[in-house]
Amino acid sequence: MSTKVAPPFGPIIERFRRARKGLAVLLGVLAIAGCAQKDAGALTFSTWGSIEEIDTLKQVIAAFEKQNPDVPVRLIHIPDEYPHKVRLMAAAHHMPDVLFMENQTLAGFASRGVLRDLGPFLAHDGSLKAKDFYPPVMQALSYDGKLYAVPRDLSNLVVYYNRQLFDAAHVPYPHAGWTYAEMVADAQKLTHGDQYGIGFSPYPLYWMPYLWSEGGDVMDPAMTHCTLLSPASMRGLTDYWNLRWRYHVAPTEAETGNARMSQLFAQSKIAMEVDGRWVVPGYRKRLDFPWDVAPFPSGSAGSIVDADASGWAISSACKHPDKAWRFVRFLASKPSISTFTASGLIVPSRPDVANSPVFLGGGAPSHGQVFLDVIGNSRPTLAPIPYDEIDYELIDSLGPAWDNEESLKDALGPIAKRIDALLQESRE
Repeated sequence: MSTKVAPPFGPIIERFRRARKGLAVLLGVLAIAGCAQKDAGALTFSTWGSIEEIDTLKQVIAAFEKQNPDVPVRLIHIPDEYPHKVRLMAAAHHMPDVLFMENQTLAGFASRGVLRDLGPFLAHDGSLKAKDFYPPVMQALSYDGKLYAVPRDLSNLVVYYNRQLFDAAHVPYPHAGWTYAEMVADAQKLTHGDQYGIGFSPYPLYWMPYLWSEGGDVMDPAMTHCTLLSPASMRGLTDYWNLRWRYHVAPTEAETGNARMSQLFAQSKIAMEVDGRWVVPGYRKRLDFPWDVAPFPSGSAGSIVDADASGWAISSACKHPDKAWRFVRFLASKPSISTFTASGLIVPSRPDVANSPVFLGGGAPSHGQVFLDVIGNSRPTLAPIPYDEIDYELIDSLGPAWDNEESLKDALGPIAKRIDALLQESRE
């Protein structure tokens, strides 16, 4: 990976100005930044998150301020279009001091020099160490060999299943070591009428495990060229396509409308869905049937899911980096991570919290250990500088193939060329 710093975010402002909606977004972001400037004595901290998540975060901030009265924190909540709005703030030279970041978009910021290398802070800290965290999340939040965010959580996917529907169909529950073929066989027994065996989503997040478990990927490990047309990648994508069009165990878009898979699962219209830990708080509140989780089924390369992460970064423009580090260190401490974990929202980044009753004893799912068991075979999503553009390309251009209006091979040819061009451009 090149150490060359990419151009600044300035051109983004011009692109947003060309659209009225974009201009309104830009003005709103600059207003947020302006308010942050007025509160000059506070450490500014930007994040996304639901109202419940923000309420939890406010409790943690209050505890920090009580222990650190010389470091007031001003929270900037950006609930939607978070990466885009932070890019605009960076382009306008109004970056928050501390930022909540996800690994998929981190490279785009780190490559432009707007984030601090946190490795030296961590190396010289007396209370927080790299060994406090799962290695995959430290890898996920690094770029070009440097750590740019301290992790809050480990994000991975598992199979959620409706035990009531399995019992009614006399189908054994999914188990560790089960295969794609076994999943399909189970899904066929669970599909009848307007009920389907498993969910289907066009978003890459949800079909990537099928790709990885057959040994494929979107690009090569060095992120120099697209590999979607490789035999391994084609096997994984075909496995996913087959759920709809060969085995008919997953609903089509016409059959689901705009409903998310989590909504259909809650309505008992699908018996299984691949999803992350973030659905747990809602399921604990809303589901009136027994449910649980199991590992993703094995393909020819094994059962491989993501080991992505979100965490806290410090802006390179922060005028008080030592105070900002104090705040990040507090957020990443065992008590704070335990507070974030208690709601059921996250798989904690720290093994000492993950292996405690805070995570494993908080209620459904009863097999929460699965989230931890799959870490050994998981891997961070490859996230090059143009990750967002590649993600949008996959969502938009694979749609006709997922709807059986175009073959996978025909759809992937132009996609591969565009991804190659984006990767080439990012290296220049």
